[in-house]
Amino acid sequence: MSNYPFKTKPYAHQMQALKTALKLKRCALLMEPRTGKTKVSIDYLSALALAGRLDRAVIVAPARVLDVWIEEFHTHCPVRFTIHVWDAAARKNPLPKVNPVHHLSIVLVNYEAFGVSGTKLPSGRRSKKTGRFAVREEIKRWLEGKPGAMILDESHKIKSPSSKAATMIVSMREYFEYRLILTGTPVTKAKRVFDIHQQWRFLNPDRFKEWPTSDAFKHHYGQWTERNGYPQLLKLQNLQELNQRIYQDSFRVKRSECFDLPERTTNIHHITLGGKTAAAYDEMAEKMIAEIEHDDKRHIIEAGIPLVLTLRLTQITGGFATTPDKEVIPLGSEKLNALKGYLEEAIENDEKLVVCARFRAEMDEIEALCMSLEIPCYPIRGGLSREEVTTNIRHFKETDGVGVALMNPQAGGVGIDLSTASHMVWYSLCASWVNFTQACDRIALSKNATTYTYLLAKGTVDELLYKVLQEDGEIAEQVLKNPRSVLRV
Repeated sequence: MSNYPFKTKPYAHQMQALKTALKLKRCALLMEPRTGKTKVSIDYLSALALAGRLDRAVIVAPARVLDVWIEEFHTHCPVRFTIHVWDAAARKNPLPKVNPVHHLSIVLVNYEAFGVSGTKLPSGRRSKKTGRFAVREEIKRWLEGKPGAMILDESHKIKSPSSKAATMIVSMREYFEYRLILTGTPVTKAKRVFDIHQQWRFLNPDRFKEWPTSDAFKHHYGQWTERNGYPQLLKLQNLQELNQRIYQDSFRVKRSECFDLPERTTNIHHITLGGKTAAAYDEMAEKMIAEIEHDDKRHIIEAGIPLVLTLRLTQITGGFATTPDKEVIPLGSEKLNALKGYLEEAIENDEKLVVCARFRAEMDEIEALCMSLEIPCYPIRGGLSREEVTTNIRHFKETDGVGVALMNPQAGGVGIDLSTASHMVWYSLCASWVNFTQACDRIALSKNATTYTYLLAKGTVDELLYKVLQEDGEIAEQVLKNPRSVLRV
């Protein structure tokens, strides 16, 4: 690796992960969240491209992180590359032919593409010339029989052997000489042990060739009984053997083992507004007034001064608008979908989160999302008594495993301790520097290195707010100086 031109300097564990992946060719990066497995993957592909081993790769990822991959490539990739985002709209057209002017050509596609059914035929069956079968054939055509790589980000998405998407992805493994699976979920709990089988069927089926089916795998590594007509796990077995087999194909690291990681990490998650949300934002930013249609009625949203304008625009990026009569008008779910990904990640890793949100409508939606995911949620917000807030804080601290402290920064920014969590997600930013810094300090005393994630709508007032808060400035003053600063780029 001495001659590889890193664009960004790797941490020690990232260097070791890269060396392991290149040596194995097919590797599971079992790296906890925010340890940088995306960068390792990009350097893996780039190193192979510079060595002349490949010039093309397919990355399968949840839809919510496709834009993150694009940004990470621009940040970390040292070679000439091109990325084609093959979403539902783009899949109406063939993949563009690989151009040799690029060292590396990437197709970025979401898991849903491999689960789409073909069109229904007169016989009642589904066509194999459309849907997921067409996706597979198009990727095969694009590869042109040449060496390529496939990376599965959040590979636990294929854990179910009955999943159509999982079955289709596994069927493609022989197309790719180089394969990576990325997941932050180590094999530590009973409910997760059996998720390994399908992921390894993609990565390296020879590792568990003695137990080729999911049932055989489950009965080798678990003892079962029948209860009420359903199989029930009594206990796990042969776990030492299982771990030995897994780690022959893996690099694993916990965040606590990465001693060179900074004590405080900042993660900016840019979100693209679309449809109704984008239209409302643009109109409000340009005219300080917007007309929104909802429930067959037209509603007027307005702002008379810059401070109110930033308030209205921040509400819009959060997915709603408020009329002068205090009626809440829903717009979109861009930020909520992004947060859902972090909540799912927290479930996988039994991690606690503190989520900061500024507005009542946002907090209501976040609480409902937590409930739908069966995550314990402990609100710290206006409208609750002091006793209720104190009880929620105590329950959050005592929770064993995943849990969310949902905090309004004005209501909960001072004098409370949430340091049993080490990750804070800012769903919407407040305008007060004091409230912002006080809220951030709630996890500052965590025993683990802390991470602050900011969900910022790209090119909007969110980014302006973030910049002002870093500089201890006044948002209203910034907008007065430059009214066009809130226009969406």
